Amino acid sequence: MTDLDAAGAPDASCTAKISGCSRHYPWYVLGILTLAQTCHGIDRAIIGLVLAPLGREFFLSDGELGFLAGFAYGIFFALAALPFGFAADTFNRRNLMTVALSLWSGATALCGLATGFWTLMLGRAAVGTAEAAGSPTGMSLISDYFGKDRRATAIGIWYLSSGIGLAIAFVVGGAIVEQWGWRWAFAAAGVPGLLLAPVLFLTVREPPRGGQDGPDEVVSDEKQQLSLPARLRLLAARPGLLYCIFAIVMIATGIYGMSTWLSTYLIRVYDVPIGRSGMIIAGAYGGLGSLGGFLAGGAIDWVNRRRNGFEPALTARFGAAIPILTALAGIGMVMVSDYATMLVMLMACGFLSASYNGPIYAVIVTIAGPRLRGLAVSTVQLGANLVGVGAGAYLIGAVSDYVGGVGGVAWGIGAAMLFTFAGGILLLLGARAIDQDRKRSLAA
Repeated sequence: MTDLDAAGAPDASCTAKISGCSRHYPWYVLGILTLAQTCHGIDRAIIGLVLAPLGREFFLSDGELGFLAGFAYGIFFALAALPFGFAADTFNRRNLMTVALSLWSGATALCGLATGFWTLMLGRAAVGTAEAAGSPTGMSLISDYFGKDRRATAIGIWYLSSGIGLAIAFVVGGAIVEQWGWRWAFAAAGVPGLLLAPVLFLTVREPPRGGQDGPDEVVSDEKQQLSLPARLRLLAARPGLLYCIFAIVMIATGIYGMSTWLSTYLIRVYDVPIGRSGMIIAGAYGGLGSLGGFLAGGAIDWVNRRRNGFEPALTARFGAAIPILTALAGIGMVMVSDYATMLVMLMACGFLSASYNGPIYAVIVTIAGPRLRGLAVSTVQLGANLVGVGAGAYLIGAVSDYVGGVGGVAWGIGAAMLFTFAGGILLLLGARAIDQDRKRSLAA
């Protein structure tokens, strides 16, 4: 039995309903997991802040910078996603998260030692590989600490980490870049995760799988032994789930791509200093984005409780409106020429950007069930990072190179937003498929 598996059994002090733990303890765990995911956000986002100085120092084109920000990270994230998803459904998730957090934080710090394109690419590849464990492990743990009636709220709070991490990366990182250069920004970005890893290992307990879904859903050791192909077949048999997975991939293409290039867009088109651009993006995505994510998760949980239970189709429709509005705001942002109007549209994008996460991931982890949660989330993350983060950042850089000029990056952002709009349409189709599945199951 491996170290990851040795503690794989749930902590003896926690029953299937976490009854042996303080009622406040799940919220403590959520806080620690949110901090860990914030480190994930910092280490992923920091590259977007330093694209301009990297390009100057290493004489890189926008396409090459887009590759470093996107594919260098996304390809290796994608390669590791399914194995880590399988591991999150099989082994001790607390231990897996501790190891992954230490690795991606250390790799980020080492990016500060890069000597050129290839060494920086290796560093970003290492970050992407380790960060592939973060979402399936964290979301699986959250689902076993919070029931269906609180899951969207908990996931929405957990996803505050994306905005907070981006805000820290751009505000603190921007100040560090201006004072000491981009190398120290990478080094500083890796420190929080290295400090948090031992705290997570020592204070977070492994809960029973499925304990928050009712006694019939608690996962036995025998059920956990399903092979990876068998689990993938189970996922593929649920069309509503597949629509949601593909929708998030499309949404991420626009949102991740735009957030990566926003600093460069502000610098080139509006001559905003790098430090101020970091503050603007932090306010939009860190402040307003965090608020939007929290409000959306809480709102749909409130609606579902008033309707006497979690309704996946209703929740998916609620989530579908968000990327559609985000895309319209993003396209509007790059079409206007007035600075103040552009800022209003940017703030709207920031507020909406993370709001879909709580509702849609609550749908995914609930439909997937305890045996498949880690794999379902890792499948989403595979597509979101390979196509979303990878292709989104590269697409904007490639369009910018093709169009040329100061405004080329604006055309790239506008093109990427079309993918986010399409993701909202897929969520509407997913809601319809979920309704059809429910009707078939009731008729059977």
